[in-house]
Amino acid sequence: MVDNIHTFENFLTVEECDYILTKYKNELELSPAQTTNGYTHSYSKSRKSSIGWINEINNINERLTNLLKITYDIYGIEVTKLGPFQFTEYKVGEYFNWHFDRDSELYMDRFVSTVILLNDNYNGGVLEMQDMNGETLSTNKKMGNLYIFDSGLMHRVTPVEDGIRYSLVNWVSVVKTNKSKKSII
Repeated sequence: MVDNIHTFENFLTVEECDYILTKYKNELELSPAQTTNGYTHSYSKSRKSSIGWINEINNINERLTNLLKITYDIYGIEVTKLGPFQFTEYKVGEYFNWHFDRDSELYMDRFVSTVILLNDNYNGGVLEMQDMNGETLSTNKKMGNLYIFDSGLMHRVTPVEDGIRYSLVNWVSVVKTNKSKKSII
């Protein structure tokens, strides 16, 4: 882990990635991705990709939720269940410029973001993040890898130069519990 960035290699097997790609490339109707500026959705020069939404994928939602509960075992808060996965497709020349996932009133409840790479047979399309010191960190491009990071961390996907990049993206919220200790001051 570097700062608030966790990498879980081989979170999905090659077979699971192939299954998801085969099934959802054919079943989902992808739409141009939209970026959010406050509460208004607009097409923007900050992002060019296509997306579709998947509610449940075999037991991946449960596996990821359990992993998040272990990774973020924070006394006094509890990881809530995941929302639908964003199935994202980046073709040649497509990208997502520097942004936060928790940058407006609409998405203030996002605690961590997750990205699962479904393939690695493309060039470019690198998930990059800026650490707490402003240094740019590049993730390893490997099919099945899971990246979990603070939703307030600046990140981007560089333009795809060759091939098509596929990923599953999700955001996790947390709730306060009664487990937190009260201070006697």
